[in-house]
Amino acid sequence: MKHILLQKALKYKQRKEIEAPKGFSFDSLLGAWVNNIDKSLLIFAKDFKALGTKKEDVETGEDQKGQ
Repeated sequence: MKHILLQKALKYKQRKEIEAPKGFSFDSLLGAWVNNIDKSLLIFAKDFKALGTKKEDVETGEDQKGQ
C-alpha cells in the first residue's frame, strides 16, 4: 500500500525547454517578457492568455489545494 501522499500527488510532464513567445524576448532586469518592436510587456498584449488561476500553475505544482 502506497503512502497517501504518493496516492494523491499529481504528476506532470517535465518541460525540457520553455518556448519564448513569438516576437518577445525576456528582459532579466525587468523579470518580464518584452515585445521586440515596441518594448511593451507581454502581460499587456491583447492576445496574451495567462493562466486563469494559481491552481493552474504547472511549474511548481504547489497550489493544487482542494483536489
